Amino acid sequence: MLFNSFLFLLFFAAVYVIYWVLPSRYRPGVLIVGSIIFYATWGLNREGWWGIRWTVHFIGLVILNYFMVEWMLRHHARRKMIMALTVIINLTNLAVFKYFGFFVRMTADMGLDLPPFVENMDLFLPLAISFYTFQLTAYVVDVYRGVITEEIKFSRFFLFILFFPQLIAGPIMRSTDFLPQSAFIDKERIYRGCWLFISGLIKKVLVADPMSSIVSPVFAAPELYTGWSIMLAGMSFSVQIYCDFSGYTDIARGSALLLGYDIPENFKAPFFSASARELWQRWHITLATWLRDYIYFPLGGSKVSAARTYVNQIITFALGGLWHGADYTYVIWGTMWGVLLAVERLIEQVLGLKTTPDKNGPVKVLKMLLMFSLFSFSALMFRAHPVQYKGLEISSTEIMGQMISGLVTHGSHHLTDYYDEAGGDPETMESVFGSEVFRSQEMSRLETLAVMFLIAFFFHWVQYKPQHFQRFRRYDFWLLLILGTLLGGWMLPALSQSGHQFIYFVF
Repeated sequence: MLFNSFLFLLFFAAVYVIYWVLPSRYRPGVLIVGSIIFYATWGLNREGWWGIRWTVHFIGLVILNYFMVEWMLRHHARRKMIMALTVIINLTNLAVFKYFGFFVRMTADMGLDLPPFVENMDLFLPLAISFYTFQLTAYVVDVYRGVITEEIKFSRFFLFILFFPQLIAGPIMRSTDFLPQSAFIDKERIYRGCWLFISGLIKKVLVADPMSSIVSPVFAAPELYTGWSIMLAGMSFSVQIYCDFSGYTDIARGSALLLGYDIPENFKAPFFSASARELWQRWHITLATWLRDYIYFPLGGSKVSAARTYVNQIITFALGGLWHGADYTYVIWGTMWGVLLAVERLIEQVLGLKTTPDKNGPVKVLKMLLMFSLFSFSALMFRAHPVQYKGLEISSTEIMGQMISGLVTHGSHHLTDYYDEAGGDPETMESVFGSEVFRSQEMSRLETLAVMFLIAFFFHWVQYKPQHFQRFRRYDFWLLLILGTLLGGWMLPALSQSGHQFIYFVF
């Protein structure tokens, strides 16, 4: 049940009405039942009734974690052992269901043989397993650290984990983000929720989905495109994934506000960052802070030697890359950001240079452009997926290699070299079909891309300078009415087609 589908709008409308009509003591139950239905529809849609195993598996893990935490709270002397056991169970569950296939692939790449029954095992991948594993693990560790000292009702814990607006792709909530809240609704929350809901749909339906059709051909066949088109594809995918993921987050936060809860922001104008450190304070904020608090700090953080600190940063982000997906490309992507962060720390500590200028406007803009270029370069790794071509599979690492090497080797007629290396006669081909026969392809629909970039820039400016738009909040009712009416005519046809899946749903 995608957020950008007409079915979800009907589902949310039904939950919203029932939720607020019933007395307050019944409302958590409405959200729990609604969240279970919301999650169960994914498995049922993919596998029929057999897909109910997704939900059984998920609920079973939530129940197990609840009782392990209760055990920890009641046996203070054994809390470290109980915490370690629970974290091992959670991470083993994640490793088995998400990374088993990657483990089989790595052993094959190393020339090792596994028993046939192991190689042929086909495990299902529960939806959102990466997100809810991190959320459960953070809760368990917080109880051990003393952040949570009292038992909470099972229904409250259940709602904290299952809350459907953030269930599939975050934000990754901490106990302190949700449990202290008492749900309430007022005019301000209604207006803010509606603004977030509409902005999320605009980002997803009017920007991210159309950009996908422009970007995908380049990543499917990078050998056909010029180096400039490959880099532009990386930039375009950066805008696409921002609008896709932040669009999802906006809809999640808007839905939560309309149900009486305020959940964390995940993006704050990330492409206006002037350093890698600042970028990870603005991009996927709840993941970055989770990695910091539950991996980087336990490794020693910056309270160890300088060399060890650099290693800690690289390890943390390499694991963050692996969290995104079971593939070499994600590990390389994460390692790249870990290295960049370590280099920035080295520059500041050893050379005494600031990596984020405070007052020099032109330098800051240049650094923003540099960081966006680095992010776009890393997108060539992140977006590289296996491609099937006439029965053959081109691996994601091969696609990544073609993209990166193509940046410097693909000119306007680089296909001539390919044909010559294959044993052909380029001169004969050109004499018969003309000089354009080997001309490399360029990305198309540049005017559309320009508009999409401007829309993304506008949303960045809203996140970067929100105070500039406060003056218009007095007209919330009329602006929402007019904008909702205008956009409804454009977006309803797309919503009625059930929408395109959000990129982060695969993680």
